[in-house]
Amino acid sequence: MSTAANISSPASAESVIALLRELAKPLAMENVSLSEALQRVLREPALAPEDQPAFDRSAVDGFAVRLDDARTEFQIVEEIRAGDWKPRELQLGEAVKISTGGALPGAGLQIVMREDAEVSDERLRVTQREPETNIRFRGDDCRAGQILVERGTTLSHGMLAVLASVGHAKPLVTRRPRAVHFATGNEIIPPEQTPQRGQIRDSNSILVRTFLEKWSAEFTQHRLPEDESAAKYQISNIKSEIETADLLLISGGASVGEHDFTRRLLEDLGFEILVSKTTLRPGKPLIVARRGKQIAFGLPGNPLAHFVCLNLFARTVLDSFNGATPKELFQRGVLAGKLEADGNARETFWPAIAELKAGRMELKPLRWSSSGDLTSLAQANALVRVVAGEMNLVAGAEVEFVATDC
Repeated sequence: MSTAANISSPASAESVIALLRELAKPLAMENVSLSEALQRVLREPALAPEDQPAFDRSAVDGFAVRLDDARTEFQIVEEIRAGDWKPRELQLGEAVKISTGGALPGAGLQIVMREDAEVSDERLRVTQREPETNIRFRGDDCRAGQILVERGTTLSHGMLAVLASVGHAKPLVTRRPRAVHFATGNEIIPPEQTPQRGQIRDSNSILVRTFLEKWSAEFTQHRLPEDESAAKYQISNIKSEIETADLLLISGGASVGEHDFTRRLLEDLGFEILVSKTTLRPGKPLIVARRGKQIAFGLPGNPLAHFVCLNLFARTVLDSFNGATPKELFQRGVLAGKLEADGNARETFWPAIAELKAGRMELKPLRWSSSGDLTSLAQANALVRVVAGEMNLVAGAEVEFVATDC
Protein backbone atom coordinates (compact mmCIF):
# COMPACT_ATOMS: atom_id res chain seq x y z
CA MET A 1 0.00 0.00 0.00
CA SER A 2 1.23 3.50 -0.77
CA THR A 3 2.70 5.58 2.03
CA ALA A 4 1.01 8.56 0.38
CA ALA A 5 -2.65 8.64 1.24
CA ASN A 6 -5.24 8.80 -1.51
CA ILE A 7 -6.50 12.34 -1.97
CA SER A 8 -10.20 12.81 -1.53
CA SER A 9 -11.74 13.70 -4.84
CA PRO A 10 -11.81 16.27 -6.32
CA ALA A 11 -8.23 17.36 -5.55
CA SER A 12 -6.78 20.86 -5.70
CA ALA A 13 -3.69 21.71 -7.73
CA GLU A 14 -1.73 22.31 -4.51
CA SER A 15 -2.61 18.91 -3.05
CA VAL A 16 -1.75 17.03 -6.26
CA ILE A 17 1.60 18.83 -6.55
CA ALA A 18 2.41 18.07 -2.89
CA LEU A 19 1.53 14.40 -3.43
CA LEU A 20 3.71 14.14 -6.53
CA ARG A 21 6.68 15.74 -4.77
CA GLU A 22 6.33 13.12 -2.05
CA LEU A 23 6.10 10.24 -4.53
CA ALA A 24 8.70 11.16 -7.14
CA LYS A 25 12.27 10.58 -5.97
CA PRO A 26 15.51 11.35 -7.85
CA LEU A 27 16.46 8.66 -10.35
CA ALA A 28 19.78 6.82 -10.40
CA MET A 29 23.00 8.61 -11.36
CA GLU A 30 25.43 7.95 -14.19
CA ASN A 31 28.61 9.41 -15.61
CA VAL A 32 28.21 10.63 -19.18
CA SER A 33 30.36 12.41 -21.73
CA LEU A 34 30.02 16.17 -22.07
CA SER A 35 28.35 15.73 -25.45
CA GLU A 36 25.54 13.80 -23.71
CA ALA A 37 25.21 16.08 -20.67
CA LEU A 38 23.27 19.06 -22.07
CA GLN A 39 20.13 19.72 -19.98
CA ARG A 40 21.05 16.90 -17.60
CA VAL A 41 21.08 17.58 -13.85
CA LEU A 42 24.47 17.54 -12.12
CA ARG A 43 24.40 15.34 -9.02
CA GLU A 44 27.68 16.38 -7.41
CA PRO A 45 29.37 19.79 -7.29
CA ALA A 46 32.01 20.40 -9.96
CA LEU A 47 35.19 21.68 -8.31
CA ALA A 48 38.16 23.39 -9.91
CA PRO A 49 41.04 20.86 -9.80
CA GLU A 50 43.63 23.63 -10.00
CA ASP A 51 43.83 27.41 -10.06
CA GLN A 52 42.32 29.02 -13.15
CA PRO A 53 44.26 30.25 -15.01
CA ALA A 54 46.81 27.68 -13.93
CA PHE A 55 49.68 30.05 -14.76
CA ASP A 56 50.24 33.74 -15.47
CA ARG A 57 49.34 34.34 -19.11
CA SER A 58 49.16 37.22 -21.52
CA ALA A 59 45.73 38.74 -22.05
CA VAL A 60 46.74 40.32 -25.39
CA ASP A 61 49.09 39.97 -28.32
CA GLY A 62 52.13 42.09 -27.51
CA PHE A 63 55.52 42.22 -25.83
CA ALA A 64 56.53 41.28 -22.29
CA VAL A 65 58.89 43.77 -20.62
CA ARG A 66 59.97 44.35 -17.04
CA LEU A 67 57.63 46.52 -14.99
CA ASP A 68 60.62 48.37 -13.54
CA ASP A 69 62.10 49.12 -16.98
CA ALA A 70 60.77 52.52 -18.06
CA ARG A 71 62.68 52.84 -21.33
CA THR A 72 60.91 52.97 -24.67
CA GLU A 73 63.31 50.87 -26.79
CA PHE A 74 64.02 47.14 -26.26
CA GLN A 75 65.79 44.22 -27.86
CA ILE A 76 63.44 41.31 -28.68
CA VAL A 77 65.15 38.17 -27.34
CA GLU A 78 62.42 35.51 -27.58
CA GLU A 79 58.98 34.69 -28.96
CA ILE A 80 56.33 32.83 -26.93
CA ARG A 81 53.19 31.44 -28.52
CA ALA A 82 50.14 29.98 -26.75
CA GLY A 83 51.18 26.52 -25.54
CA ASP A 84 54.88 27.35 -25.21
CA TRP A 85 56.76 27.18 -21.91
CA LYS A 86 59.98 29.19 -22.08
CA PRO A 87 60.92 30.49 -18.64
CA ARG A 88 63.64 33.10 -18.45
CA GLU A 89 64.56 36.17 -16.43
CA LEU A 90 64.39 39.29 -18.56
CA GLN A 91 67.23 41.73 -18.26
CA LEU A 92 66.85 45.48 -18.48
CA GLY A 93 66.32 46.46 -22.11
CA GLU A 94 65.00 43.01 -23.14
CA ALA A 95 61.52 42.14 -24.45
CA VAL A 96 59.73 38.93 -25.39
CA LYS A 97 57.16 38.78 -28.16
CA ILE A 98 54.11 36.96 -26.77
CA SER A 99 50.73 35.80 -28.09
CA THR A 100 47.38 36.00 -26.29
CA GLY A 101 47.25 33.11 -23.83
CA GLY A 102 51.00 32.62 -23.83
CA ALA A 103 52.64 31.69 -20.51
CA LEU A 104 54.71 34.52 -19.09
CA PRO A 105 58.42 33.66 -18.90
CA GLY A 106 58.76 35.08 -15.38
CA ALA A 107 57.40 37.48 -12.74
CA GLY A 108 57.44 41.27 -12.47
CA LEU A 109 56.40 41.83 -16.09
CA GLN A 110 53.99 43.89 -18.11
CA ILE A 111 52.58 43.27 -21.60
CA VAL A 112 52.77 46.14 -24.04
CA MET A 113 50.00 45.73 -26.59
CA ARG A 114 51.03 45.14 -30.21
CA GLU A 115 49.21 48.25 -31.37
CA ASP A 116 51.25 50.38 -28.92
CA ALA A 117 54.59 49.30 -30.38
CA GLU A 118 56.72 49.42 -33.53
CA VAL A 119 59.15 46.64 -34.50
CA SER A 120 62.17 46.82 -36.81
CA ASP A 121 65.04 44.29 -37.03
CA GLU A 122 64.20 42.67 -33.65
CA ARG A 123 64.13 46.09 -32.05
CA LEU A 124 61.00 47.22 -30.23
CA ARG A 125 59.98 50.84 -29.80
CA VAL A 126 57.07 51.49 -27.38
CA THR A 127 54.86 54.33 -28.61
CA GLN A 128 52.43 54.24 -25.69
CA ARG A 129 52.64 52.55 -22.30
CA GLU A 130 49.43 52.09 -20.33
CA PRO A 131 49.38 51.33 -16.57
CA GLU A 132 47.55 48.00 -17.09
CA THR A 133 49.71 44.88 -16.99
CA ASN A 134 47.49 43.07 -19.55
CA ILE A 135 48.15 39.83 -17.66
CA ARG A 136 45.68 37.21 -16.45
CA PHE A 137 47.33 36.07 -13.24
CA ARG A 138 47.16 32.56 -11.85
CA GLY A 139 43.92 32.09 -9.88
CA ASP A 140 42.25 35.24 -11.23
CA ASP A 141 39.18 33.23 -12.33
CA CYS A 142 39.02 30.72 -9.47
CA ARG A 143 41.11 28.83 -6.97
CA ALA A 144 41.67 25.08 -6.72
CA GLY A 145 38.74 23.45 -4.87
CA GLN A 146 36.31 26.26 -5.65
CA ILE A 147 32.80 25.15 -6.70
CA LEU A 148 32.25 26.02 -10.36
CA VAL A 149 28.83 24.40 -10.88
CA GLU A 150 26.56 23.57 -7.96
CA ARG A 151 24.94 20.19 -7.41
CA GLY A 152 21.35 20.12 -8.66
CA THR A 153 22.08 22.46 -11.58
CA THR A 154 20.66 21.76 -15.03
CA LEU A 155 23.68 21.87 -17.32
CA SER A 156 23.64 24.53 -20.03
CA HIS A 157 25.96 25.03 -23.00
CA GLY A 158 28.08 27.50 -21.05
CA MET A 159 28.35 25.22 -18.02
CA LEU A 160 29.54 22.36 -20.20
CA ALA A 161 32.26 24.62 -21.57
CA VAL A 162 33.34 25.39 -18.00
CA LEU A 163 33.43 21.67 -17.16
CA ALA A 164 35.51 20.97 -20.26
CA SER A 165 37.98 23.72 -19.34
CA VAL A 166 38.75 22.10 -15.98
CA GLY A 167 38.80 18.48 -17.14
CA HIS A 168 35.39 17.31 -15.90
CA ALA A 169 34.93 15.15 -19.00
CA LYS A 170 32.46 12.68 -17.40
CA PRO A 171 30.09 14.59 -15.11
CA LEU A 172 27.85 12.64 -12.74
CA VAL A 173 24.26 13.34 -13.75
CA THR A 174 20.78 11.91 -13.29
CA ARG A 175 19.95 9.22 -15.81
CA ARG A 176 17.33 10.14 -18.36
CA PRO A 177 13.73 9.48 -17.26
CA ARG A 178 11.96 6.76 -19.25
CA ALA A 179 8.36 7.30 -20.31
CA VAL A 180 5.66 5.49 -22.25
CA HIS A 181 2.78 7.44 -23.80
CA PHE A 182 -0.52 6.02 -25.07
CA ALA A 183 -2.97 8.06 -27.14
CA THR A 184 -6.58 6.87 -27.15
CA GLY A 185 -9.65 7.74 -29.18
CA ASN A 186 -11.13 6.27 -32.35
CA GLU A 187 -11.74 9.78 -33.67
CA ILE A 188 -8.02 10.60 -33.70
CA ILE A 189 -6.17 10.54 -37.01
CA PRO A 190 -2.54 11.48 -37.88
CA PRO A 191 -1.91 15.22 -38.50
CA GLU A 192 -1.04 14.67 -42.17
CA GLN A 193 -4.46 13.16 -42.95
CA THR A 194 -7.66 15.03 -43.82
CA PRO A 195 -10.32 14.38 -41.20
CA GLN A 196 -13.70 13.02 -42.22
CA ARG A 197 -16.84 14.06 -40.38
CA GLY A 198 -16.46 13.10 -36.72
CA GLN A 199 -12.66 12.84 -36.86
CA ILE A 200 -9.98 15.19 -35.49
CA ARG A 201 -6.24 15.40 -36.04
CA ASP A 202 -4.07 14.16 -33.19
CA SER A 203 -2.42 17.14 -31.48
CA ASN A 204 -1.87 15.55 -28.07
CA SER A 205 0.84 13.14 -29.27
CA ILE A 206 3.11 15.91 -30.56
CA LEU A 207 2.35 17.98 -27.47
CA VAL A 208 3.48 15.11 -25.22
CA ARG A 209 6.45 14.25 -27.46
CA THR A 210 7.89 17.77 -27.46
CA PHE A 211 7.22 18.16 -23.74
CA LEU A 212 9.15 14.96 -22.95
CA GLU A 213 11.98 15.96 -25.30
CA LYS A 214 12.32 19.23 -23.37
CA TRP A 215 12.97 17.12 -20.28
CA SER A 216 15.54 14.93 -22.09
CA ALA A 217 13.35 11.87 -21.51
CA GLU A 218 13.64 8.57 -23.34
CA PHE A 219 10.16 7.58 -24.47
CA THR A 220 7.96 5.54 -26.77
CA GLN A 221 4.49 6.43 -28.07
CA HIS A 222 1.62 4.11 -29.02
CA ARG A 223 -1.99 4.29 -30.12
CA LEU A 224 -4.65 2.38 -28.18
CA PRO A 225 -7.97 1.30 -29.69
CA GLU A 226 -11.14 2.50 -28.02
CA ASP A 227 -12.04 -1.04 -27.11
CA GLU A 228 -11.03 -2.11 -23.62
CA SER A 229 -10.27 -5.75 -24.43
CA ALA A 230 -8.27 -4.83 -27.53
CA ALA A 231 -6.40 -2.12 -25.61
CA LYS A 232 -5.46 -4.55 -22.82
CA TYR A 233 -4.25 -7.07 -25.38
CA GLN A 234 -2.09 -4.46 -27.11
CA ILE A 235 -0.61 -3.37 -23.79
CA SER A 236 0.20 -6.99 -22.90
CA ASN A 237 2.50 -7.12 -25.94
CA ILE A 238 4.64 -4.21 -24.70
CA LYS A 239 4.65 -4.88 -20.98
CA SER A 240 8.45 -4.84 -20.92
CA GLU A 241 8.39 -1.16 -21.94
CA ILE A 242 5.96 -0.37 -19.15
CA GLU A 243 7.93 -2.38 -16.59
CA THR A 244 11.05 -0.26 -17.17
CA ALA A 245 9.26 3.11 -17.45
CA ASP A 246 9.42 5.72 -14.74
CA LEU A 247 6.41 7.59 -16.11
CA LEU A 248 3.31 6.32 -17.89
CA LEU A 249 1.02 8.77 -19.69
CA ILE A 250 -2.37 7.89 -21.16
CA SER A 251 -4.09 10.59 -23.21
CA GLY A 252 -7.85 10.45 -23.00
CA GLY A 253 -10.22 8.02 -21.33
CA ALA A 254 -9.73 9.59 -17.90
CA SER A 255 -13.35 10.62 -17.42
CA VAL A 256 -16.30 8.43 -16.39
CA GLY A 257 -17.98 7.80 -19.72
CA GLU A 258 -18.91 4.36 -21.02
CA HIS A 259 -15.77 4.19 -23.17
CA ASP A 260 -13.43 5.79 -20.60
CA PHE A 261 -11.39 2.87 -19.28
CA THR A 262 -8.01 4.42 -18.39
CA ARG A 263 -8.59 3.81 -14.68
CA ARG A 264 -9.31 0.13 -15.27
CA LEU A 265 -6.26 -0.22 -17.53
CA LEU A 266 -4.02 1.19 -14.82
CA GLU A 267 -5.57 -0.98 -12.13
CA ASP A 268 -5.16 -4.03 -14.37
CA LEU A 269 -1.44 -3.16 -14.62
CA GLY A 270 -1.19 -3.07 -10.82
CA PHE A 271 -1.25 0.69 -10.33
CA GLU A 272 -2.87 2.21 -7.25
CA ILE A 273 -5.18 5.12 -8.06
CA LEU A 274 -4.42 8.09 -5.84
CA VAL A 275 -6.32 10.89 -7.60
CA SER A 276 -9.29 10.53 -9.93
CA LYS A 277 -10.56 14.09 -10.29
CA THR A 278 -9.35 17.65 -9.70
CA THR A 279 -10.85 21.06 -9.05
CA LEU A 280 -8.99 22.50 -12.05
CA ARG A 281 -10.36 24.15 -15.16
CA PRO A 282 -9.26 22.86 -17.61
CA GLY A 283 -7.99 19.52 -16.31
CA LYS A 284 -10.80 18.15 -14.13
CA PRO A 285 -10.74 14.44 -15.19
CA LEU A 286 -7.13 13.72 -14.17
CA ILE A 287 -5.97 10.35 -12.85
CA VAL A 288 -2.79 10.02 -10.79
CA ALA A 289 -1.56 6.51 -9.97
CA ARG A 290 1.54 4.78 -8.73
CA ARG A 291 3.12 1.32 -8.77
CA GLY A 292 6.26 1.14 -6.67
CA LYS A 293 8.45 3.99 -7.89
CA GLN A 294 6.49 4.36 -11.14
CA ILE A 295 3.99 7.17 -11.61
CA ALA A 296 1.14 7.21 -14.11
CA PHE A 297 -1.21 9.90 -15.36
CA GLY A 298 -4.54 9.51 -17.06
CA LEU A 299 -4.69 12.85 -18.87
CA PRO A 300 -7.93 14.53 -19.96
CA GLY A 301 -8.29 14.25 -23.72
CA ASN A 302 -8.88 17.90 -24.54
CA PRO A 303 -5.65 19.56 -25.75
CA LEU A 304 -5.69 22.65 -23.51
CA ALA A 305 -6.37 20.45 -20.48
CA HIS A 306 -3.43 18.31 -21.64
CA PHE A 307 -1.24 21.39 -21.76
CA VAL A 308 -2.23 22.45 -18.25
CA CYS A 309 -1.74 19.01 -16.69
CA LEU A 310 1.63 18.47 -18.35
CA ASN A 311 2.95 21.82 -17.18
CA LEU A 312 1.64 21.49 -13.64
CA PHE A 313 1.87 17.80 -12.79
CA ALA A 314 4.05 15.89 -15.26
CA ARG A 315 6.55 18.72 -14.90
CA THR A 316 6.56 18.34 -11.11
CA VAL A 317 7.30 14.62 -11.44
CA LEU A 318 10.06 15.04 -14.01
CA ASP A 319 11.65 17.84 -11.99
CA SER A 320 11.71 15.57 -8.93
CA PHE A 321 13.01 12.62 -10.97
CA ASN A 322 15.89 14.79 -12.21
CA GLY A 323 17.08 15.67 -8.72
CA ALA A 324 17.27 19.34 -9.65
CA THR A 325 17.49 22.04 -6.99
CA PRO A 326 13.81 22.72 -6.15
CA LYS A 327 12.32 25.82 -7.73
CA GLU A 328 9.03 27.50 -7.02
CA LEU A 329 6.50 26.38 -9.61
CA PHE A 330 4.34 29.45 -9.13
CA GLN A 331 5.76 32.89 -9.87
CA ARG A 332 4.26 36.33 -9.37
CA GLY A 333 3.52 38.96 -11.97
CA VAL A 334 0.96 41.59 -12.96
CA LEU A 335 -1.72 41.55 -15.61
CA ALA A 336 -0.99 43.60 -18.73
CA GLY A 337 -4.68 43.61 -19.64
CA LYS A 338 -8.10 42.70 -18.32
CA LEU A 339 -8.71 39.01 -17.57
CA GLU A 340 -12.38 38.25 -18.06
CA ALA A 341 -12.89 35.61 -15.39
CA ASP A 342 -16.46 34.49 -14.78
CA GLY A 343 -16.48 33.53 -11.12
CA ASN A 344 -16.19 29.83 -11.95
CA ALA A 345 -16.32 27.52 -8.94
CA ARG A 346 -13.18 25.74 -10.15
CA GLU A 347 -9.64 27.08 -10.05
CA THR A 348 -8.70 28.15 -13.59
CA PHE A 349 -5.33 28.15 -15.34
CA TRP A 350 -5.60 30.80 -18.02
CA PRO A 351 -3.29 30.83 -21.10
CA ALA A 352 -1.24 34.02 -21.28
CA ILE A 353 1.83 35.70 -22.76
CA ALA A 354 4.46 36.46 -20.12
CA GLU A 355 7.00 39.20 -20.83
CA LEU A 356 9.61 40.78 -18.57
CA LYS A 357 9.23 44.57 -18.57
CA ALA A 358 11.00 47.04 -16.29
CA GLY A 359 12.06 44.25 -13.97
CA ARG A 360 8.64 42.62 -13.51
CA MET A 361 6.68 39.95 -15.34
CA GLU A 362 3.67 41.24 -17.22
CA LEU A 363 1.01 38.78 -18.35
CA LYS A 364 -1.34 39.33 -21.25
CA PRO A 365 -4.35 36.99 -20.98
CA LEU A 366 -5.29 35.15 -24.17
CA ARG A 367 -8.74 34.29 -25.40
CA TRP A 368 -9.88 30.66 -25.10
CA SER A 369 -13.35 29.24 -25.42
CA SER A 370 -13.06 25.72 -23.99
CA SER A 371 -10.59 23.02 -22.95
CA GLY A 372 -10.60 21.82 -26.56
CA ASP A 373 -9.54 25.22 -27.89
CA LEU A 374 -5.89 25.01 -29.00
CA THR A 375 -5.59 28.40 -30.66
CA SER A 376 -4.19 30.20 -27.60
CA LEU A 377 -1.24 27.79 -27.44
CA ALA A 378 0.25 29.37 -30.56
CA GLN A 379 1.26 32.30 -28.31
CA ALA A 380 1.01 31.11 -24.71
CA ASN A 381 4.17 30.78 -22.63
CA ALA A 382 2.43 30.99 -19.25
CA LEU A 383 -0.67 29.94 -17.32
CA VAL A 384 -2.25 32.53 -15.02
CA ARG A 385 -3.75 31.08 -11.86
CA VAL A 386 -7.30 32.35 -11.29
CA VAL A 387 -8.70 31.56 -7.85
CA ALA A 388 -12.06 29.78 -7.71
CA GLY A 389 -14.91 32.29 -7.69
CA GLU A 390 -12.71 35.14 -8.95
CA MET A 391 -14.52 37.65 -11.14
CA ASN A 392 -12.96 39.89 -13.78
CA LEU A 393 -9.40 40.98 -12.99
CA VAL A 394 -8.22 44.42 -14.06
CA ALA A 395 -4.93 45.36 -15.70
CA GLY A 396 -2.25 45.80 -13.07
CA ALA A 397 -3.68 43.16 -10.73
CA GLU A 398 -1.03 40.95 -9.12
CA VAL A 399 -1.41 37.28 -10.02
CA GLU A 400 0.36 33.93 -9.76
CA PHE A 401 1.44 32.16 -12.93
CA VAL A 402 3.34 29.12 -14.19
CA ALA A 403 5.90 29.58 -16.96
CA THR A 404 5.41 26.94 -19.66
CA ASP A 405 8.58 27.56 -21.70
CA CYS A 406 11.02 26.41 -18.98
